[in-house]
Amino acid sequence: MVQQLSLLGQISESKIRRLILTLSTLTGNIHSEMNQHTVILKPRYPFTPEIVPGKVTQIESYRIRMNRIWESGYPLDISARDDIKGDSITKQKKEFLNDSIWTLQLSDIPAGGNQPVLIQNLYETTIYETDDIIGYLDELGYMHETEFWSHGRRFFYGDVIIEVLRLFIIDSQSIEEVEDERVKLKLLDDSGSYLVKAYVNVGTINDVENVTYGIKQLEKIKRILEEVIELHVPDRLAMDSRINSRIANTNRQNI
Repeated sequence: MVQQLSLLGQISESKIRRLILTLSTLTGNIHSEMNQHTVILKPRYPFTPEIVPGKVTQIESYRIRMNRIWESGYPLDISARDDIKGDSITKQKKEFLNDSIWTLQLSDIPAGGNQPVLIQNLYETTIYETDDIIGYLDELGYMHETEFWSHGRRFFYGDVIIEVLRLFIIDSQSIEEVEDERVKLKLLDDSGSYLVKAYVNVGTINDVENVTYGIKQLEKIKRILEEVIELHVPDRLAMDSRINSRIANTNRQNI
């Protein structure tokens, strides 16, 4: 488990070159390509608590993120937006599922209060090899809900990781035209804007010293980049992965 401190921002396609140049200069061009396929899982039989006046519900059902490297069909240029393809969990040919290394991630609702950054607990485990990943998930009681692909760059500045990426979803209008069982993808945001996430992972939940230090690092990055992009604390309720979260469910309808 890690405690993640983060800030988010969004930048238009016309300004992305300036941001990349700024981050390259700031970090000494220390970065890696980021190509990721994410599958959102939901409980096959979600728990629905009985609402009793005066009683606080302690049991919640959560969505799970399942991530792997987007190994084929991803764009080589960060600005690419056309003719993008990817392997989908919804297609019949699923050999890539068992051949991939998957990371399962469950996130708690972010901490409340007037915080300068978003603070959220993340729980992860990695599946290196399995004969039937779908069967494994079925035994966990989970099933596919939706999926998306992300492509961009990941910069490193001290303990701060800065991701600059765009999200792709299945282009349903051309799904039957793709050969080799891969699906054609399109940008989630038609305007071509980029999502920017700056975050610090703290390994221990009660490590107050490193949490304080991480917050200071993020505040420093925010000041450095303020003339290029505005980093802010996202709505914590929009980051809620609980099944019965009304706001989280509304947001996911847009993915």
